[in-house]
Amino acid sequence: MKHLRWICLFFLTMAAVLPVQGQETGLNFLRIGANASASAMGDAQVASSRDAFSTYWNPAGLARASSNSASFSHRIWIGDLRTYDVAARFGVGRKGGLGLAITATDSGDLEAREVPGDPEGFFSAQFISIGLSYGRQIGPLHVGVTAKYLSEQIFENEATGYAFDAGVQLGVLRDLVRVGAAIQNLGEMSKLEREATELPRTLRAGLAVFPFHVLAEDDGTALLDVMLAMEVSHLFPGEITRLHAGLGLTVLDLIVARAGFITNDELRDFTFGVGLHTETLIFDYAYLPFEGGFEGPGHVLTLTYVW
Repeated sequence: MKHLRWICLFFLTMAAVLPVQGQETGLNFLRIGANASASAMGDAQVASSRDAFSTYWNPAGLARASSNSASFSHRIWIGDLRTYDVAARFGVGRKGGLGLAITATDSGDLEAREVPGDPEGFFSAQFISIGLSYGRQIGPLHVGVTAKYLSEQIFENEATGYAFDAGVQLGVLRDLVRVGAAIQNLGEMSKLEREATELPRTLRAGLAVFPFHVLAEDDGTALLDVMLAMEVSHLFPGEITRLHAGLGLTVLDLIVARAGFITNDELRDFTFGVGLHTETLIFDYAYLPFEGGFEGPGHVLTLTYVW
């Protein structure tokens, strides 16, 4: 009955986030999927994330992780925009996990002009996010919070700010179904020249299902694991709601094939990726074909060390 109440609460949260059209504003580097495995599955991670990048997706996942990990991710976006992420997860006691994540984005040289014609010079834009998270198991629930320091610099103008995330995860049916929800980027920025940039406040809610495992008859070796994920995200500035769906197939606990889909995104719809997992090293790659009119495709590469 306890699990039933939490499931009902989850679906009420989902129902409260209705699709509305709109435009995105402000510090959108905080909304681009941080790691390759998540990007390849259409960013559907709020219920299943349980590694170093839980600091980005849902800090509650830090308490669910069974091992420590450190990750480096490199994202290549529109116009060769590059973002670098470093994340780590450390166990704290039997029921807790601590996370640290640093994200840095550099636009490179951009042409500056006030009227059509030759550029009058060049400028660049840099964005930094430093997040510290803590997740803990409380009864059947896993909960977590993140505090972030933010910095943006465009040309000669600079602003700083802070943001908080909070999330929850719950496993039911012997952990074959996981539900999760997170609120992200609650905070504010100082003024950038004349006014402050609005943070991309986002609500996420979703579930992950593990429908079956295929095991070898002789020694019980895992031959095939399947994960299905579905998620709704709502960006409050611009009132944009998206549906995220993902599929992951793990073969022999070694090779992972992933695919995903995102609705109401001007850049992406289908996403794809692969992964190679060993006992201590994990390499993941995501391929993101962009919609027509945008320079692409996008690529995300992530290397993780587990101990």
